[in-house]
Order: sequence, then C-alpha cells, then structure tokens
Amino acid sequence: MPLGRPRASILTTCKWVLVGAALVVALPYAWGPIYRFPAPTVFSGAHFLNPYEGLHRRWQRANLHAHGRAWSGLTNGQQSDEEVIARYKGLGYAVAGISDYQRIATLHGVPTMPLYEHGYNIGKHHQLAIGAHHVEWFDFLLWQSVSNEQYIIDRVAETTDLVALAHPLVKGAYTRGDLQQLTGYKLLEIINGPWRMEAGWDAALSTGHIVWALANDDTHDLNDPQRTAAAWNMIDAPTTSTSDVVSALRAGRAYAVARHTGDTNMDTTVSDVDMSADRLTVTCAGEPATFVFVGQNGGVRKTVKNVVSADYTFDPGDTYIRTVIHSPRTTIYLNPIVRYDGVNVPMRTSTVDAASTWTLRGACLAIGLTALALPSRRRRARPSPAAVVVDRPNDFRRKTA
Repeated sequence: MPLGRPRASILTTCKWVLVGAALVVALPYAWGPIYRFPAPTVFSGAHFLNPYEGLHRRWQRANLHAHGRAWSGLTNGQQSDEEVIARYKGLGYAVAGISDYQRIATLHGVPTMPLYEHGYNIGKHHQLAIGAHHVEWFDFLLWQSVSNEQYIIDRVAETTDLVALAHPLVKGAYTRGDLQQLTGYKLLEIINGPWRMEAGWDAALSTGHIVWALANDDTHDLNDPQRTAAAWNMIDAPTTSTSDVVSALRAGRAYAVARHTGDTNMDTTVSDVDMSADRLTVTCAGEPATFVFVGQNGGVRKTVKNVVSADYTFDPGDTYIRTVIHSPRTTIYLNPIVRYDGVNVPMRTSTVDAASTWTLRGACLAIGLTALALPSRRRRARPSPAAVVVDRPNDFRRKTA
C-alpha cells in the first residue's frame, strides 16, 4: 500500500500536465476569429501601375532569409549569425538578412536589418517579418484553417513593417486556394533555395491581389550549395537602411533571381522597365536572354529569344503582365504591371465575421466547461466504500474450519 500513494500522485500530476498541454494547444483555436474573405476579382482599368516607374537605379543585392545558430542549436543553424553575414558580404551582397525563428538578431547586437521568421507550428505556416519591431508569439500549433492563417498574418503585421509568406510549397503550407483568399501579405517567397512556386503567385495575382515576389536561400548551413547564393533579390533602394529597403519592397521596386549554374555572379541585370501607353518594354544589360511575358492565370502571352530588350503590348483582356527573363546563369522574375483606374491602387482586405466568431467561442467555452464538470460528476456517482458489501466465501470457510 505505501507504494500506491506516490504512484497515484504521479499519475495525477501527469494527468494535469496533459490537461495543461491540451489547453495550451486548444485555446488559440477557440480564440482565433472567423473571417469573411473578399470575392475574387481581376485587375481592371485603363491605366497601368508600373512598380518600376521612377527607379533610383541603386540596386542592392539582398538575401532576407537565412538562419544562424540560435536557441542553443535547436533550430539547426550551423554557423553563427555573424559568420552568415560575413559569408554573404564576401559574395557581394549589400543586405545580408538574418531571419532566426522567433528572434530578431539586431536586438542581440547582430549587424543586420530587423527581421525574423515567425512560426513554430508543425505545418510550416511561416512568415517573414521584415522591418520587425518585436516578436509575435501567438501561433496555432497543429493544423491551420484559412481563417487561422489570416489571423496570424494580421497579428504579425501589427508588429512589423512588411509580411512575406515563406516557402509556400513546404508541406503545402499555403495552397493556391489559400493565396487566392488571404490578404494583408505584401510579399510572397516564390523562390526558396532550389524550390520555385510561380503557380501560387499567379493564383494570387489572378484574383486581384497585388503581391510582389521574393527569392531567398533559407539557408541553415553555408556549406550547402543549394542553399547558399542560390536565390536573391535585387532591390532598387538609395541605401541599405531598413527604411529604404522596406519602402522599395513595399512599392515593388525589386526583382527576384534564381541561379541555375554553379556561378553565383549575375550575367544579366535589368536596366529599365518602361510603360508607354499600353506598351511594356523591358531592357537588360549583359548576356542575351529569353523574355517570357506571363498574364492572367499564368498563361504565356509572348516569348522573345536571344535579345537584351523585348516589348509587349497589352491586349484588352490582359489584367496583368509579369516578365520572366532566362539568361545562361540565372532566371529573373520581374514584378507585374497591373491594370487600375489611375487613382486607387487595388487593395483587398478581409474582415472578421463577428457573429460566427463569437458563436465558435461560445461553443468552445461550453465544451470546455462540460469537460471540466465530468470528473466531479463521476466522483459524486461513485458509491461510498462503507456501503460496499464484499462476499468472500473462501475466507469464511477458513475462519470456521
């Protein structure tokens, strides 16, 4: 009997630990709101929004997704933040961003711009917080509905200058359907190391969501050639200050680059992107390349080979056109030219469905209270030990023998 009491105490402690863990996991789902998402639309109007109008022509090569050693090695960064920065600077990068998970490296004395990667859920629903002010710790640990994803985007957006959705292909973190509905993110990582996701980008653009492209390494180990100088951004900013880089990214004055040879140098660069009436002209410097003009739903509208400049005239049915430039060493992804009314830049927003949200919260509260009440009801229903009559005939025989 003496061993029973400690064992019961241990079991009780384990039970309450499990209950506490379940509450930690479940409570965010009970609190997360339900959203109304805008209906799909297309870009329209007689005018064209050109993000490259008025270029500074001060191109800053940048990687905004790299991991150093953090959280005692738990996040698998193989080198220190300082070593990561030194390597990228040595490769000619003007901006070497450190995006440790849930940690803003600049607040720990690391000389980089303030950003971090948000998310510690098992579904890899992660966001890059660019120009971060402080870390947002709220997350949904297991699955995420599209409303859950929107709530996280909104919370991260409150504590940073720009939100970018990271590696949408990993574990299907952000599907095409998600990208068509979600709002509040300005940037999409269409290239993550060796992985590319143009289809998701076109899904967002084709439903009227202006979103600009990012290309990053997402390196955890500088010795991995597929994750070091495999992808980068060329950002048209006067300086490398956070404010200038953020302003350029917000306006779309940048383009994404993917390397497809062993050489990390660029053989082709963008010189100009001009709109004259309804005619788009893209001019490059360096090696001749193939220019591909892509429109609504990712359809190829025109291809021009072995040139350094190409043009495309918008058809009445073209809602947006983005240009992809294939050179011998790299592929360049320009941000799209989109139709609009010449006054208001198209902006889609999601709103909280208050009735559905509070119905969900009320139901979760009722379920929780019921679950808490069940153990006490069971205890009251148990018979008292004194009321139990035990028939032990074998013992009776031994006593009367």
